Amino acid sequence: MKVFGIILGTLLLAASSSLIEVAAYPISVIDDRGQQIAIEDRAERIVTLNALYAQIIVDLGESHRIIAIAASADNPDELADLPTVGPAFAPNIEVLLGMDPDLVLGANDWGGERPALEAVGVPVLTTPWLMSVRGIFDTVRTIAAALDVSQAGELLVGRIATQLIEAEAVALGKPTVSAAFLYADSSENPPYAAGADSIEHELILRGGGTNVFGELEWSVQVSFEEILARNPEVIFTAPSQVENITGNVFLQSVAAVVSGRVIGIRASTVASTQVADALVAIINGLHVANP
Repeated sequence: MKVFGIILGTLLLAASSSLIEVAAYPISVIDDRGQQIAIEDRAERIVTLNALYAQIIVDLGESHRIIAIAASADNPDELADLPTVGPAFAPNIEVLLGMDPDLVLGANDWGGERPALEAVGVPVLTTPWLMSVRGIFDTVRTIAAALDVSQAGELLVGRIATQLIEAEAVALGKPTVSAAFLYADSSENPPYAAGADSIEHELILRGGGTNVFGELEWSVQVSFEEILARNPEVIFTAPSQVENITGNVFLQSVAAVVSGRVIGIRASTVASTQVADALVAIINGLHVANP
């Protein structure tokens, strides 16, 4: 299982293919709908509505091209002084358009933001939902291509892949530990468990663990009884939700709760260019009792 992590990390770097081909302007990239998005000129007035894209642009060394962001606790510190266009889940389109952006990253259809922006000719790029490390690599490549800095994108992908491989090496030879990644918005409601086709599942495997809910698809609400039956040795969750699990009266006999191994990991590191930091935290959580 541990060797699998090292091999997978290497293969992802070598085999992950870009979703785009960079050429002279206009640059064409593929969005989450499978549609081609044409970037007619170099984008210098970018608005990001998702902290993921803001962090990628910072990591690419292009933060000077961002003029505004959506309010989010996950935004990189380097952009703290930029104006905001409202919360990430409900940006103010009038404020956004008043900034005269030449590229908007992260607008969606469900809130109506993307249709409104496209109707007035503003280029909008949103990438597919992240479900794997390879998805992070592809997103970095797509954003880098849209900004016409593909070489920097490849360097960033290589750096992340190297960090992942180095982290996985720490878990080599360690005993396999049963784990779950749960999201509990309260101590009363049953939580959601990350299953297969989720990046959380992949990181547990890379860290030398076994996901007790690994047969589920993506993210599914699970009963307290099911958690008790599967009895994970370690539970990962959002930092703000740790007490919703440790304080749940129905989960007091779960191994992870008994041993104090309910560990908070920020979702913004799990599905971002900081994924190696999340993996290190997962490895530490899995193997702290098995040094």
